[in-house]
Amino acid sequence: MTQSGGALGILQLQNTAQTMYGSLGHPATFPFPTISRPVLGAWTKNVVFGGEDSKLEAAYISTAKDLVREGAVAITSNCGFTLKFQRAMTAALPVPVSMSSLLLLPYLIATIKGRIGILTFDSRPLTPDLLKLAGVRSNERVAVTGIENSETWRVMSEPENNYTIEQLTKDVLSAIAAMRKRYDDIEAILFECAGFPIAAQQVREQTKLPVFDAVTNARLLMSGRNMAAPKSI
Repeated sequence: MTQSGGALGILQLQNTAQTMYGSLGHPATFPFPTISRPVLGAWTKNVVFGGEDSKLEAAYISTAKDLVREGAVAITSNCGFTLKFQRAMTAALPVPVSMSSLLLLPYLIATIKGRIGILTFDSRPLTPDLLKLAGVRSNERVAVTGIENSETWRVMSEPENNYTIEQLTKDVLSAIAAMRKRYDDIEAILFECAGFPIAAQQVREQTKLPVFDAVTNARLLMSGRNMAAPKSI
């Protein structure tokens, strides 16, 4: 939904946004309205791999403020690696902010007995230092696997970002299978990438594991929202 008033503000990469059912960008995914806007200069490669973090942080804050003025009562993002901007955005904005599904990790560690398997767009930049920004001080109960070098990874890296659900599901399940071969105590899957939720139900059915993702994160964020008008910025 795109109407304002009690809406979730979604900050998007400039890569073509995912709009399949079950994604952040599909109007029927949520029972509340959403307002989406791309962040100028934010592309998969420079957000994920860094190099322009100070410039991008300012751009994300500026765009988020625009969304608040349009009626957003909470802010999220369609890239989990924007976790690096979480603290600055929380300080700068008058509404709740949850930039990444990785912020769910401490909750999952506290509530699930076994290991949490994080499936990410690319495992190389998902470092222990990044996870510390989510409040995770030890990686003892975390396993990280990415889809790097897969066909989906290649397409997601391009501006058009026109991957298919069939290819995505295949690459996601392949990566999870490899992760479970290395770790036999995984009891839940957490998707870092906001492009993955469209495959979440198939992953649940095939792995018999609970799956948490950017949609889970957004629903949690909005479930406790204050419907009063935000303070002026």
